[in-house]
Amino acid sequence: MNQELELVEAMDELSELIRKFQNRLLSGELKAYTLRQLYYIELINKHQGINVSEISKTLHVKKSTVSIAINQLIGLDIVTKIQSDTDKRFYSIQLTSKGEDIMKMHMQVHKDTIKKILKILNPDEVDNFIKIVNKIKVSIL
Repeated sequence: MNQELELVEAMDELSELIRKFQNRLLSGELKAYTLRQLYYIELINKHQGINVSEISKTLHVKKSTVSIAINQLIGLDIVTKIQSDTDKRFYSIQLTSKGEDIMKMHMQVHKDTIKKILKILNPDEVDNFIKIVNKIKVSIL
């Protein structure tokens, strides 16, 4: 088998693994939420006090798209808007206690998956995998 075909097959297998991971994310208590909602929750958790404009820039989507998603999460009592003390036109977005609970469940799925991977790969293989993914990300994506 030639190298290009092997690479295509490896990429297909990696895509399937990612789909399985996403399905695990959307099971159990997290099945009530979409991947998009979980991604917003994760982003807000990583960047405490982020605002709609910053989310828009990070995700490369329109502010109106972010506003719709944030309003859905507000309606689900997952996030809240906090008005700026210095400029009343601006709001930061923060997780509510429900949002923090969802994030804990979400992170547990990540941790469980990472534990499985670390059982299979040795430290050098993990380092190589990370380097390869970063090299591909920087170079072509």
